Amino acid sequence: MSGTLIITVWDRDPDYLGIDIRAANERYSGTARLYAGINSMSELADVVSGFPRAPHDERKYVIGTHRPDFVGGFCSLQFRCTDGAGHARVEITVEDDDTYHEPANASFGFPVFAAGIDRFVLMLRQIDQNLINEAELS
Repeated sequence: MSGTLIITVWDRDPDYLGIDIRAANERYSGTARLYAGINSMSELADVVSGFPRAPHDERKYVIGTHRPDFVGGFCSLQFRCTDGAGHARVEITVEDDDTYHEPANASFGFPVFAAGIDRFVLMLRQIDQNLINEAELS
């Protein structure tokens, strides 16, 4: 089983980040275009850094909002262990803004490994430093 989560910054405003989130596993995929706080990539990096630390470790981070009075989509990322041996998954929910597309959402997950999360955290921090525009977890 395999999967991929890609976060791409397409707009760097002094007040926000415009980002695309693309995710897929072997059977499902989803995308969302949304707006996030200027520090959201470093916040996400802080949340998932060092995951998993214990067999029942669980981390969650939400980007965007479901609120109809805000522009942009929504993404929920939940990192959790699946057993006492430290095997882990990321559960992803993406929902696109209906301003430009038909309302749609997708929820699915895929296994993740500590080394992949460490690389993902490094890329998120590089986005925050404006060194790169994309972070990938696979």
